[in-house]
Amino acid sequence: MAATDHIAATPTYDLAKEFKEFEESKMGVKGLAESGITSIPNMFIHPPEVLSTLKKSTSHTKKAIPLIDLSNFNVPTKRHQLVEQIREATSSWGFFQVINHGYLCQS
Repeated sequence: MAATDHIAATPTYDLAKEFKEFEESKMGVKGLAESGITSIPNMFIHPPEVLSTLKKSTSHTKKAIPLIDLSNFNVPTKRHQLVEQIREATSSWGFFQVINHGYLCQS
């Protein structure tokens, strides 16, 4: 049975009511997932005719989480560049991923 069949088979389905109840529950999608549901609620299902009308993203810019490489942490000439990368990542994104940090813990 397709997801849209369920909506069509329920003539009294009230999207506004379901959405209002979801908002009032204050559990959000995470809480909904943790509640043990076994099917996607109707309010999250869009029929194929609606999906086909949605605009595709025209942006070809792929944004990636900033990656901070600490392999040059102990190289004084590279320290300024590392600090600048961290400053830029935190000011633009608020977070970043750190790689090559394992050797810092070695004695």
